[in-house]
Amino acid sequence: MVSEIIVNEFLQSFSTPLLDLFFGIITFFGHPLPWIIVAAWLFWLGYEKRSFMLMSIILVSSLFAGFFKILIGRVRPEGILVLENQAGTYSMPSGHATLAGSIYSFYEKKIKLKTKYVAIILVILVLISRVYLGVHFVSDVLAGLLLGYILGKALCKLERKVKKSHLKVSKFSEEKLLLIIFVIMIVTVFVLPETFYLGYLLFGYYFGFVIYRDSKWKIKTENKKLNIIFG
Repeated sequence: MVSEIIVNEFLQSFSTPLLDLFFGIITFFGHPLPWIIVAAWLFWLGYEKRSFMLMSIILVSSLFAGFFKILIGRVRPEGILVLENQAGTYSMPSGHATLAGSIYSFYEKKIKLKTKYVAIILVILVLISRVYLGVHFVSDVLAGLLLGYILGKALCKLERKVKKSHLKVSKFSEEKLLLIIFVIMIVTVFVLPETFYLGYLLFGYYFGFVIYRDSKWKIKTENKKLNIIFG
């Protein structure tokens, strides 16, 4: 860890108010909140499935990153300038790097080449920002990137299997799903107490998603009844 501090110190040797602001903004692309907003926006536009998958990526990456943080228990860098307050939380793997890696990995083969180049640059900048801001070691962000990439590919594979099987979620299954999400939310609150709001946001989204699907199911059922009655 002593040798890794050198990398933090090297990056911070270029520190200026403008660069601090730049990386402070860039690092936000690895935070769950802006992606939750994007997911909500997609839902509002009518892209429910895309919205659901993005929220699932956020949920899975946050849980796995939080689990490994506690399991490894590595303290954050000390003795250097810290430009973002993360006191009392663990360092490895980087949650920002995990989320950025998982989102890129999931959409890697679904986006155009030019967009992919922009995404790669953005992911790299997010990784650099975590080290520059003094909240992670280099190995933290690399571990997060690797974990995120694996999770993204796993979710992508799961999505393909679901599509191939033409899986249809029944009303009863949706109620079970809501119960599972509620349990996950509780786990998130206890495993990641510093980001308890994330658990509530995720639960609120999934709860709304299930209610919305339920209302659509009822409307379709009523329409079928009307078609049968009136031909």
